[in-house]
Amino acid sequence: AGAPLPYRPGLRAMAPGGRQSVVVVWFKTTDLRTHDHEPLTAAHATGKPVLHLFVQDPRWLRATPLGGFPRTGPLRARFQLEALGDLAERLRSEGHALSVRRGLGAAQVFEELCEDFDVAGVYASSEVCSEELRVEESVRQVLHKRGAGPLNLFWTYELHHHADLPEDVRRKGASGFSGWRRCFADRCRVRPPLPRPDFAKSAPGARWARSEQLPEDVAELGLPPAPPLDGRAEVAWQGGETAALRRVQEYFFASDAIAVDFAGATNFPHDGHSSTKEGSLTKLSPWLSHGCLSARWLFAELKRYEKERHKTDSTSRLVHELYFRDFVRFSSLLKGSKIFKLDGIYGRHPPGGWLQDTEILEPWRKGETGYPFVDAAMRELGATGHCSHAGREVVAWFLVCDLGLDWRLGAEWFESMLIDYEPASNWFNWAFTIVPRATGGNSIQEEASPYQPPRTRLQTLEVVYWAAQHDPDGEYIRRWVPELRSLPTPHVREPWRATTVAPAVAVRDRRAPAEERPPPVAKERERIGWARRTFSPGGNDIEVWWFSRFGASSAPAAAAVAAGAAVVSGAERKVDPADGKAYSASELREKYRGQYTAKEIDKYFQSQCSAVEKARVDPEDGQEYTLTELRAKYRGKYKQREVDEYFGSTCTTPKERPRGTAATAALAPAPSLAPDSRGGSGGD
Repeated sequence: AGAPLPYRPGLRAMAPGGRQSVVVVWFKTTDLRTHDHEPLTAAHATGKPVLHLFVQDPRWLRATPLGGFPRTGPLRARFQLEALGDLAERLRSEGHALSVRRGLGAAQVFEELCEDFDVAGVYASSEVCSEELRVEESVRQVLHKRGAGPLNLFWTYELHHHADLPEDVRRKGASGFSGWRRCFADRCRVRPPLPRPDFAKSAPGARWARSEQLPEDVAELGLPPAPPLDGRAEVAWQGGETAALRRVQEYFFASDAIAVDFAGATNFPHDGHSSTKEGSLTKLSPWLSHGCLSARWLFAELKRYEKERHKTDSTSRLVHELYFRDFVRFSSLLKGSKIFKLDGIYGRHPPGGWLQDTEILEPWRKGETGYPFVDAAMRELGATGHCSHAGREVVAWFLVCDLGLDWRLGAEWFESMLIDYEPASNWFNWAFTIVPRATGGNSIQEEASPYQPPRTRLQTLEVVYWAAQHDPDGEYIRRWVPELRSLPTPHVREPWRATTVAPAVAVRDRRAPAEERPPPVAKERERIGWARRTFSPGGNDIEVWWFSRFGASSAPAAAAVAAGAAVVSGAERKVDPADGKAYSASELREKYRGQYTAKEIDKYFQSQCSAVEKARVDPEDGQEYTLTELRAKYRGKYKQREVDEYFGSTCTTPKERPRGTAATAALAPAPSLAPDSRGGSGGD
């Protein structure tokens, strides 16, 4: 017999057992592209037939452990299917195919693959989160057990390669983002992006008989239908590399928006920097998070733009954001499963613990808290899967500081809803940026401290402060909270200022100096801390808290839509559900003067206000409370049924008030918190 024929592209390379010898490119949800894709380039350079694989793992569709939300909601699932369809078409046009397996975990799929092929090697992107690292290890074990080639990993998501970081930074990190940023700028280099492989040289690629069709709709994944594209959104996102490259061209070279309009994810007040203004954000994050767009290729295009067109503060901000992306990924690798644990990366809890209460969570999820900037961001998120970085931080701080809810419920909701979700960027940002606001800060943000218990007064000043910065004309709020559209600009951001209720005096925190003066406006962090210590807890400065407690459906506006109210007269007093206080009809008219007509207020008085409750004495503190007031006092600590039973059986009428010291309240202990979210693992 003659010498064996050398391998030539286009001919099948057969292993001794009759199985085709292949190398595998294992695509993931974070590298769905063909440009600057090192695993793809390396696999096609081997000279062997290449099998391109995507595993649609069922774990992505499971319910989150605390909130029961789908880990991948309909909006992101639709974007992923579009991105996969675009990738499959790009490969098909070059003589290759995307093999898809559904309903199985990655390890099971590689077991099948090793049965059908002689797998000479697998090429894939590196992971940083604990769950993904476990999946990666399970595949490595299958390959070893089956005698297959190695699992070769590459850094495709990040701007920098992990191996290019200084050894000390790889081992222990840097000092916060500032330290990482200095490291990236002074001690690292960004590698140039790789060109697309020459697919023609390796065509036709390998085909797998077990490959399945991509789902045509999210309903095939067991998800509810994705909402139609919302006309209020600035960008109609479509998944895939094709749409991503088109967006870069439009934002950079066709409009010069990157140099003129881009404000970035700014947390600090700069004149004219609004993240809600059209063009102020690149809106590239969904494509970057799914790997439809390479960070290194984007960096190279930005440098080309600066050389050919303009270099401005705005273009520099985009580099800053790409640095922050790497900071989050590499820090998540160092922190491990801590970013998913209840006590977070600093091991701290708020003084009163974390609350899990769906009744309080629901208005936040739906954008019905009564705080316009919070509600606008949450409604935009629900309709589009996206909102600005400023909006995300404000609603998250509000959840943990003002509602006192378990931060993991918010992180799970973001995981389900965000079209640009990636596990490290979501969970690390919650653990690093959000949790310290409720738990007393960290070594970098010591001014972040809870000054009052949750649900007593507004503590997230950015709800008002950032609303003024990012939505100075109120157009963003009017777009997403249309029921406020008719209010003038000052009031559309702070509708409580239209009330006639006098401001309450803030309870001064004992940690604040007695003769404290406001810091200069330029010292933003010090000024926010001062404002949080002195901000009014009530009155027309913030008289809207009842929205958060009762939901928007209980607001006077809900009753005011009914016409034909009867005239109310007399001295009868009823309880307004907005604040739980008793008013006569004339007093209620005065309270809502200028907001509703007298006819609407009278109708509200008759149909929505309840009879004045009789008070009883709570032996826990010897004070008198109505049932409504007692429910509010113990909200979040005990179930409503328990409070009602306690009111009827243990609380006494004023004449029966026990003498001496107050008795110990006989309420059942509060339920224990659920286990750590995700079992300490990462996202999809």
